[in-house]
Amino acid sequence: MKSRQSNLHYFFLFLFTLIGFSSCSKDTNLDKIVPYTRVEFEYLDNENKLGAVGSSIYLDEDDIITSSAGYKNHGIIIVRLNEGFAAFDATCTYDVEAAEHVELDGSFAECPICESKFNIQQDGQPFNNSVARFNLKQYKTSSQSEGNHATIRVRN
Repeated sequence: MKSRQSNLHYFFLFLFTLIGFSSCSKDTNLDKIVPYTRVEFEYLDNENKLGAVGSSIYLDEDDIITSSAGYKNHGIIIVRLNEGFAAFDATCTYDVEAAEHVELDGSFAECPICESKFNIQQDGQPFNNSVARFNLKQYKTSSQSEGNHATIRVRN
């Protein structure tokens, strides 16, 4: 009887250890990587710059008057996708405190400091050879179209 009781102690010790390790996970909450900054504005695409799927624009604090232009005013990237629009903070997730921001380069964004490249045509994920390991911070978007003009609302 005594050996069963001592085995039971080891079983519970093993169980609690297993639960402890399995509850630890890699925290990829982008509000902890790129600190929360209130973003809420509308962009009027009067010149139809975002008319074609895959087209993108960079907006900085001069373009966004009603709120911040992302973390440290690094800017916001808006991309036209098949199903609507995506908006990303232009802060590189490798070094969020850097003074520079990612820059548009065709269908991706690239950090001029660490040279990480991010796929803005999907979810802002860094390419495999990048030192950045986290996606660009993405904001919510909604849009309304009238003829060749679109109004894109970007917010947290």
